[in-house]
Amino acid sequence: MVIVSVVVRDFGSHMLQKISELENKSNIKLPVTKKILLAETGTVEQILSILTNSETIVNVLKQTEDRELILRDVCIASKKTGETLVNARSRFFLENIPGDIINQIKRKNLGIGNIIIGHELETFRKIIKIGYNSKSKSIFRVYHIIHHGKVAIEIKECFTSDIDSNVNLEIEAENSS
Repeated sequence: MVIVSVVVRDFGSHMLQKISELENKSNIKLPVTKKILLAETGTVEQILSILTNSETIVNVLKQTEDRELILRDVCIASKKTGETLVNARSRFFLENIPGDIINQIKRKNLGIGNIIIGHELETFRKIIKIGYNSKSKSIFRVYHIIHHGKVAIEIKECFTSDIDSNVNLEIEAENSS
């Protein structure tokens, strides 16, 4: 497993350098779709739906709560094919999240991106690490969602190794129509 720490400077070219560093250390060449997924700072559900030409569904696999923290494991899948695109583990730091957002999270019926957008919560996503797991041949990233200058959520997303086949199939299907 190879992990590259990301420190924000000039985010555009700096992230490109970090992805190149990951490729060199892992001895791999990432397709552009995986580079986009590693660098994306908007909602993952939205970019996945665009890349796969399919709505996505978020399945909450496990969620545990205590007074300070909610831990949540989810998979994001293509609504069209049912195939898992991303597995994610989130840590919600409750003291840094508004109560109405916490209540929505506890319902387990929406993904984080849709909750944030639905509540028009002002946030910033800061990518902390990117990596490559040679055993599963998958890429991953860890990032923070910052609200009012504090870490509200920490997320680790593991993108399935066959995510490109979902994207390429959709591109080929569009070009042949």
